[in-house]
Amino acid sequence: MSFDTYCRECATHFSDPFARVQHVNVVHSGICPPNPEISEERFYTIMANVPQVRAKTCPICLSYFESIGECVFHVDVRHPKPCTVFHPSRDDTITDWEQLVENTFPGTFVHLHRRRRRLSDSSSSSDDDFFYFEQ
Repeated sequence: MSFDTYCRECATHFSDPFARVQHVNVVHSGICPPNPEISEERFYTIMANVPQVRAKTCPICLSYFESIGECVFHVDVRHPKPCTVFHPSRDDTITDWEQLVENTFPGTFVHLHRRRRRLSDSSSSSDDDFFYFEQ
């Protein structure tokens, strides 16, 4: 985790570094507050339960991403639904994470033009049945 998406003065996490830059320009007149005086690793440990941090952390492999878009892309590519016989709880984990993301950063999936299709039957095996990205 880095401090690129956190404003120390406001104690706020942002969806990506660009959102933080916009915040600093508007709220702090372009003067960036200093980073916390602890290591980024310790900061992440302390902040790991904050919803904005959890939303940008992959629910399967626990990798942290600087932007919510990178995290969503990672989950879609590396951990697609539906789950396999070997990972039966993964669907529920990803669904819970999707709800967290939508509650924490409303409109994320619409903004990223991401839509997931739920499989109604398991006979279909095309990748297009799992998810797709609109251009």
